[in-house]
Amino acid sequence: MTRLLLLLTWLLTALPALAQHPAGSVRGEVTDQEGRPVNGATITLQGIGLHTVADRHGRFRVEKIAPGSYILRITAVGYATAEQQVTIAPGVSAVIAIRLQPAAYEVKQVEVAARSAAQAVKEQVFAADVLDVKQLRDRSTDMNRLLDAMPGIRVRESGGLGSSFNYSIHGLSGKAVRFFLDGVPMETFGSGFSISNFPLNMLDRIEVYKGVTPAWLGGDALGGAINLVTRKDIRNYIDASYSYGSYQTHKTAVSGRWRQQATGFTFQAGAAYNYSRNNYQVWGPTVEIADENFRPVPGEHRFRRFNDDYSSLTVKAEAGFTNKPWADQLLLGVNVSELHKGIQTGRTMAFVYGDVRYKENFVMPTLRYTKQDLFTKGLRVDVFASMNRLEGTTIDTGTRKYDWSGKVVEIVEGELGGAYTQRSRYTFTDKTALAIANASYTPGANQTISLAYTLNNTRRQGKDDIARAQWTIPFLEPQQLTRHISSLSYEARLFSGKWTNVFFVKNFSYKASANIYDYNEGAQKEVIKIRGTDNAWGIGYGTKIDAGHQMLLKFSAENTSRLPDAAELLGDGNTILNAPKLKPERSLNFNTSVQKTFDKKQYRLGMELGVFYRDVKDLIWLGEGTLYGTARYENISRIRSAGAELSVHYSNRKWLELSANGTWQDIRNRQRYMSNGATNLMYDDKMKNMPSLMANAEIRLRYPDMLRKGEHLSFYVNTHYVEKYYLNWPSMAEKDTKMAIPQQFVQDAGLTYSFRDNRCSVTIECRNLLNKQVYDNFLLQKPGRFNSIQLRYFFHNKPN
Repeated sequence: MTRLLLLLTWLLTALPALAQHPAGSVRGEVTDQEGRPVNGATITLQGIGLHTVADRHGRFRVEKIAPGSYILRITAVGYATAEQQVTIAPGVSAVIAIRLQPAAYEVKQVEVAARSAAQAVKEQVFAADVLDVKQLRDRSTDMNRLLDAMPGIRVRESGGLGSSFNYSIHGLSGKAVRFFLDGVPMETFGSGFSISNFPLNMLDRIEVYKGVTPAWLGGDALGGAINLVTRKDIRNYIDASYSYGSYQTHKTAVSGRWRQQATGFTFQAGAAYNYSRNNYQVWGPTVEIADENFRPVPGEHRFRRFNDDYSSLTVKAEAGFTNKPWADQLLLGVNVSELHKGIQTGRTMAFVYGDVRYKENFVMPTLRYTKQDLFTKGLRVDVFASMNRLEGTTIDTGTRKYDWSGKVVEIVEGELGGAYTQRSRYTFTDKTALAIANASYTPGANQTISLAYTLNNTRRQGKDDIARAQWTIPFLEPQQLTRHISSLSYEARLFSGKWTNVFFVKNFSYKASANIYDYNEGAQKEVIKIRGTDNAWGIGYGTKIDAGHQMLLKFSAENTSRLPDAAELLGDGNTILNAPKLKPERSLNFNTSVQKTFDKKQYRLGMELGVFYRDVKDLIWLGEGTLYGTARYENISRIRSAGAELSVHYSNRKWLELSANGTWQDIRNRQRYMSNGATNLMYDDKMKNMPSLMANAEIRLRYPDMLRKGEHLSFYVNTHYVEKYYLNWPSMAEKDTKMAIPQQFVQDAGLTYSFRDNRCSVTIECRNLLNKQVYDNFLLQKPGRFNSIQLRYFFHNKPN
């Protein structure tokens, strides 16, 4: 009885005290040894069963924890398990930073961490892939070639370094594929900052979203999105590389970061310079010369391109403060680029130009602010704003017409001329304002609400100081396009994160003011202003099930739209006419896939099988050219794309990696009737100018500590295959007379020797080993064998 009274007395005195001690919480960030966020890390409070999963920024939060001391256990694929003690005070949120060590495999540290980052991207709800750049910085291979080797992607180039290119993902191409730099749309960055020019040593990874894209990207990517993720190294570093290759090709890139620990002041910058004469040999159909009587000279002629040189300089710099209580990032920046190039051919090599030039200048000041837990716990904001000015000039002031031998064959007034033969110096100027706001709120460990908004306003004007072709007249007065993109998404993680669901809705709207030069109830043509507006909605859902035993099942669906961009709607005043009556594209997208990983002590084997379906209405497609050498974009009523892709990756923990992938796609014209009501003769025909089968494979060998400790040797060889396909609808004309893009089967190889603990490296590479004649586009030959050597130096402060 006495003990019971003592217990009751203690409880009566303790309860008021307990009531004055509300629960606390713990939040923090999980990173690897280089400061990169570890997406998907599991954080568990031992003894009480509370746990959560880190988001894609490596951040986590656990709430409603009784005061006391606990042990946090942190686990992630590819990393050693970590434990850290934390003390929870009443009503206080403890803040900790966790840095994980790589798992103790007998491979280089950077490679283990890299595979984990890649896996985190692939394990998202959406159909996603990743190109891990950290393993590729020693290579001098351009980015187009690297992405072309990924499943489901086709990159078509018209020539060598700096040539025009076009991406397609699962059969949807052109502007249906959007590019982003850290979530910022790159469509207004100009040619100098295109994805093909961006230096690898400024990047951490490249994320590829196929079909259904996450709402936080804030774009209207109908076919897919490619997001370049720049390096976020916490430590200070300098990374510099120089390569020299065939056709007098020089590529230099320097990037670095410096942060003052005491104040948080940060400066980060990157610069790249590329130059090539692009004087590779071409031969075959249309590469012809004539005698003095204008008759073709018989025989197969080989000539070097002589007006295809290219040079570009790009600089990206930011300064401000990072990792401060009031801002995770507050950075002012500027992007600057300059580009000069010769224009060697028209749409095929039958048109040869010897004096036509193009130059471009671009400047863009930027501002970025990000903050986790702004005003309240769990609220994260990311704001970006920029204004840019892009000026491009096509110079066609020559008076001589050339053949492939470089001989002058005719005196003309401008080479591009067409029916309007005349010299010209046409300049277009774009002024673009861009604003992006993203906010996400995580009220608990298992759900997230996100909002995103993007405003893009482009004003385009053109002038020609020498001539005035009819198609340039509309550009003498400004044209304008304003686009608004908004999205709302909700993510729920159920059953301890085993089942993830994402629901989202998007809205797209634009207002355009365009000019046309036509008759307006009078005898003379005049500039007529046309105003247009449109609005469209998109809705989607994605789900992921962790079936256990390292197997993931994913499904995503989206009914979405894509707005015409400035080039499609307003034209460029040069070869692309404006098309103010374009409709937005609409598409119903489905993706489903299964991923399976076998993670053993001596090896890792990963496999993924994906199936996709696209039903596109009002596809925006560049129409056929006119007699004047111009064309405009138009809508194709309906296209259906379906197919499958398979990828396999094997890695021995010590010395070997193998990867292979294949994509089959069936793209068909589903427009049953023409606009005049007649039956479409190409109904259900395969899509013109688009391959159905692609495949890639690569083998990589590593020899760590080959000669001495800290000196490594690696070797790779890969192969790339694209089947033959036809320029026009396959059902048209006889098989033997159809114009076709021939089959491609090309091999590359490279050897890298790194020393001083990977701080220095030398790489020798050879692309198109067998010097095959290669085409991505009809009668536009790409370079043959290309040899290069690259030197790279990487300096950094060791992590604390």
